[in-house]
Amino acid sequence: MSKIKEIKKYIENMPYGKQALSSEIHGVENQKIINQVVAGAVKEADEAIAVGNKEKAGYLWKIVRQISGDLDIMRRQKEEWLVAMSKATETQQNGLFSNWTNLEEFDHPWFMEKGVIGFGDDLRPLLSVFTKAGDWITKRIQDVTQDWVMRGTEEADFMRMQQDAVKQKNSMGNDLDFDVDFAVSNALATNDAWKIHTTDLFGGRYFLQDYIMENQDKIASGEISDEMLHPTSFNPAFDTRLHQYYTNRIRKGFNPSKISKREDVEASQLMARINQVVDDSIKKT
Repeated sequence: MSKIKEIKKYIENMPYGKQALSSEIHGVENQKIINQVVAGAVKEADEAIAVGNKEKAGYLWKIVRQISGDLDIMRRQKEEWLVAMSKATETQQNGLFSNWTNLEEFDHPWFMEKGVIGFGDDLRPLLSVFTKAGDWITKRIQDVTQDWVMRGTEEADFMRMQQDAVKQKNSMGNDLDFDVDFAVSNALATNDAWKIHTTDLFGGRYFLQDYIMENQDKIASGEISDEMLHPTSFNPAFDTRLHQYYTNRIRKGFNPSKISKREDVEASQLMARINQVVDDSIKKT
């Protein structure tokens, strides 16, 4: 079963309802662990009250409320994951998540009740998942969403700019009526959207695929290193490759004669083949 089908099946057949407690939505075994910790704290609080230790009892009840609050945060995280993944398709398998987000190692297993909950010395939840590599990944609840990148209107916004450029196609010798460089710079910078532009589908094309195809010779020779192909290396704060790629795509819509290096090479190769065919024909005559 593919991952997307497994997730869809889980979402459609979740073993708890909307009225379930926040402690009940991460699997039966985790619910037992949570209940044991809470029951232990409540028991100690009652014992403290029985001997007149109000300070200790107050502290323990504060811990119980803290655990309840943490469980509610975990519930909201799972609800966000459920909403995002309910939009997943075979072509957009991360749903509303950007491909930038690594969901395979921790998030999917955890939210599908394949993880284990524990509690640290401060009785804050520790969420653990056993990976295929044979290692444990453990996160605090505040770490779960820190690397999440959610898709919004980035592709639609880019396509509107590209379509606008096509409508203004350079037939009258006029320039575009908007600043392409400014528009793309702004699009990449807003809410770190450059991460989405790096890894996700825009108008049927992936930046990384196009970049690798266009630069395969430099990659093979080592001129472009593995580090320069890591998604974080395309951060527009210190790199211009994303900016050049998306501005070129818009400008090509306005001026179709503006072609990329790869397209230039392909055109040259095509012309060479055509010339060879012509030469061969002349020689035969």
